[in-house]
Amino acid sequence: MAQKLGRGFAVYASEQQGLGVLSTGDEMPEWQRHLGEVRGVLAGLEWQKGACSVPVRRGDVLVICGAPRTLSTIVLLFKGKILGARTIWWGHYWSATSRPWRAAIRYALMRVPDAIIFYTDEEVSQYRDGRARSSTNKQVFGLNNGIETQEIVRLRSEYNATTRPCDLLFIGRITPKADLDILFDALCLPGCEKVTLDIVGSGEDEARLRKHTEDVGIADRVTWHGGTTDERRIALIANRCKVFVYPGSVGLSLIHALSYGLPVVVHNDRWTHMPEIAALRPGNNGLTFQRGSAISLADTIATLLADPVRLSVMSQSATDTTALTFNAADMAERFCYAIEQVAL
Repeated sequence: MAQKLGRGFAVYASEQQGLGVLSTGDEMPEWQRHLGEVRGVLAGLEWQKGACSVPVRRGDVLVICGAPRTLSTIVLLFKGKILGARTIWWGHYWSATSRPWRAAIRYALMRVPDAIIFYTDEEVSQYRDGRARSSTNKQVFGLNNGIETQEIVRLRSEYNATTRPCDLLFIGRITPKADLDILFDALCLPGCEKVTLDIVGSGEDEARLRKHTEDVGIADRVTWHGGTTDERRIALIANRCKVFVYPGSVGLSLIHALSYGLPVVVHNDRWTHMPEIAALRPGNNGLTFQRGSAISLADTIATLLADPVRLSVMSQSATDTTALTFNAADMAERFCYAIEQVAL
């Protein structure tokens, strides 16, 4: 985006905190402007130091993060409207943490900006079909949120389920949201007694979950690789596995796995996932199990691992999913297009 939009492109952001290895990164790029930390003020609401001081002029296109709890961002949105900037709300239509009353507040605030960018095309359709829309002529765009896949494509090995030595892969932060307990319980059930699991990630729930594997007697079948953003290291692990499993509310981890050509297994309650669930095509690039059921998950895993032909077909569908969209390059093109349209 910086290359295409030139010197007029700037991103104002605080430093990432609380995301483990994802909080560390390279030096701040030329187009990034540093803001102060985000602090809680009252009742779950937040204030980002310096956000209201972001310079805005008539004719600018101001894109704000659509998080109603961050009051400073909402103030900045109204500042942009008053000063004559074109404004865009960028956020979720619905996510795993959504509640009806919160969604109502979000939908009301979406009436303020000139346009909306949602994470996925599916959310655009949901918005247009639902009661949240404020008018039929508001510009609405979808990004199909994804990750940088070019390096993954270079590192990805040819998929052959019969020769891969490891069974399951989990990639993501190890938090209660991941519901890894369900997966561990599933590995104790008939059909999964010999199934192995590789975990790439770290987080607040790791110590408890390590003990859980010991308590249920599967510690020798679970390998903990720790958290890393080194794609070469991740590739060495992912290229040895047959299936990706995320028992909780999945987000970008789904895109990461599909990019490696891994068939995916996630639960079937679409509305408790993050927007990236739009990339799932049940029966095509993955399967679903009954949410919260270790028995259903075990049956799904066992059935899939027993069918290498089906796994190979799903693997091809997985790579096809992220070849054209749900990747950073396509996101950048879509984002630039939205800005250009709004600026007209």
